[in-house]
Amino acid sequence: MPSPSQMPFFAAPENLEALRHYSRILRGIASASESNQIAKSLLQIVELMIANADRFDEYSASNIEWIGSSFMSQVRDFPELSEEKRLELIVPTFTMAFRFLCELEFTQPSEPSFDVRRVGIFVDENLELFDARDRQQITFARYSMPIQVAKKLLNDPSIAEFRRFSQTVEAAKKLKADWDVELNDRQAHVNALKDGLKGVTSSYNFVGLVDGFRQLAAVKIIERRVAFCSLIVLAFLMITPPFVQIFYVLDHIDVVDSKKGVLLYILPTVVAIEVILIYFFRVVLGQFRSVKAQVLQLDLRIALCQFVQSYAEYSAKVKKDDPNALAKFEALVFSSLVPDSEGIPSTFDGAEQLTKLIQSIRGK
Repeated sequence: MPSPSQMPFFAAPENLEALRHYSRILRGIASASESNQIAKSLLQIVELMIANADRFDEYSASNIEWIGSSFMSQVRDFPELSEEKRLELIVPTFTMAFRFLCELEFTQPSEPSFDVRRVGIFVDENLELFDARDRQQITFARYSMPIQVAKKLLNDPSIAEFRRFSQTVEAAKKLKADWDVELNDRQAHVNALKDGLKGVTSSYNFVGLVDGFRQLAAVKIIERRVAFCSLIVLAFLMITPPFVQIFYVLDHIDVVDSKKGVLLYILPTVVAIEVILIYFFRVVLGQFRSVKAQVLQLDLRIALCQFVQSYAEYSAKVKKDDPNALAKFEALVFSSLVPDSEGIPSTFDGAEQLTKLIQSIRGK
């Protein structure tokens, strides 16, 4: 088969015009001699070539290569010849044209037309009209030429690729199987990476929350240390006045009787200072306990956030069935840090107690 890029032969403008001119002259010869059946059959072939130039170019490539130039040379020279020479060339030209027609009939996928079959029938029924040389050409066109054309087609590089088709199919199947195995491995690897990235993303979603809790816990730990140090200082201050007074009395026991009035005068002040110190001690102790409770809450939240993964996705699934499934968890994690203020006196409570003490001393 000729390639689509092959130069046209019968469809070339100059060759097509030569065939038209040839057919006009040949029509005159065929009509002038009713007994010249070969001329009429040749005219039919030439008219088929003119009407189906593209098909002859496509399906008669071998004979175009073998005898194309000789055939067109006879067609072009035909108008310049004498009447006698023209009649002599009709039969040789017919045998060449018949070869083109036979190749077309052999190579085209569709069934031959009625005109093509009619020319073949004429040749089969009138072989005696041809001499030995022309019958040899007709026999070649009928029987040997299809084998030569088929051999030429089978040896064509593009057709030779089909010989390796089965090998190519097997190689393609093996390659596809290898690709499927590799694709499955890569898919599994990608799924593992996807799960890992999903876990990392979930972990990072809690990093900000945990970091916030840790920063707040660090502040609260400092507050707890300050409160503890304050408790130590207040405790030391609370025991200092009584011990000072006791040591003073023991050290000056001989003059105590002479200074009873001074000691009694100082005693309310010392008692008032002790009460104030006790009050502040209780306040700082309550603050210490509150900060300690807050640190404990923050540590609990940090621990919970470290174990909870994919909270948003998990809660979305769980809450479809039970909207309150994670209510306690959310209340614990996202609640504010409320200190336990029970038993911690307010400032006004301390002032009241001090007033009552002073009034009781005066009443005595």
